[in-house]
Amino acid sequence: MPGTDIKIPSPEGSFDCYLATPEASPGPGLVLVSTIFGVDQDLRTMCDNLAAQGYVAMGPDFFWRGDKGPMPRTEEGIRRAENRAKPRQPLLESGTRDLEAVLGVLRRHPQCSGRTAVIGLCFGAPFAIIGPSRFGCDAGVSFHGSYLQNYLDEIARLTCPLSIHWGDLDYSAPPEVVEQVRKATANNPNAEIFIYPGIKHGYMSPTQWKSHVPEVAELTWRRAMKMLDRLKGPREAPVRRAS
Repeated sequence: MPGTDIKIPSPEGSFDCYLATPEASPGPGLVLVSTIFGVDQDLRTMCDNLAAQGYVAMGPDFFWRGDKGPMPRTEEGIRRAENRAKPRQPLLESGTRDLEAVLGVLRRHPQCSGRTAVIGLCFGAPFAIIGPSRFGCDAGVSFHGSYLQNYLDEIARLTCPLSIHWGDLDYSAPPEVVEQVRKATANNPNAEIFIYPGIKHGYMSPTQWKSHVPEVAELTWRRAMKMLDRLKGPREAPVRRAS
């Protein structure tokens, strides 16, 4: 069943969000934070597919303060998408405030069980860490994420499920970054990192035709869903770190 477009209220103004809900309820709530291309058809389809699997899925537009809306993968669309993603740190800070607002709406949704996770793609990946670290989300998923190395301290404090995926040809994840993230998750028994040989940045987006690899994207989804499906059960006791 297709989703709907809603508005998320915040102290700074309301912003657009795509919402897809399951037929059966309640289910865990998922926030999908997009690439620099925004809440395009790729992200909407992801939300719809997740709703069909029993999740309440929300795709917010974190670019609403400037050049908002989805961007086509044309020469002009790419230029605009890249421009609005700069400078990155202020966008991540404003997006953190937006994420808090989205989670407030999601947790109050009548079809949400109260358990939540964040799925971040590319630009959105840091929010898969920020969600659990700052706002109590139950899990985080990163698909070909950028700038995770800026959140190593927060990653290291987490014990909740994390599922991190990169291709070994991803410019956003050179070997030194992958190693830093591996070290940060070393004491988290619920963290998993997958590296896919010969795969480039953006491979999860079907319209990213230069890098999309359907069979690897399907494998990535299976692995991420195996972790996320645990949210459909009772909340697990926190895992104690070794001292």
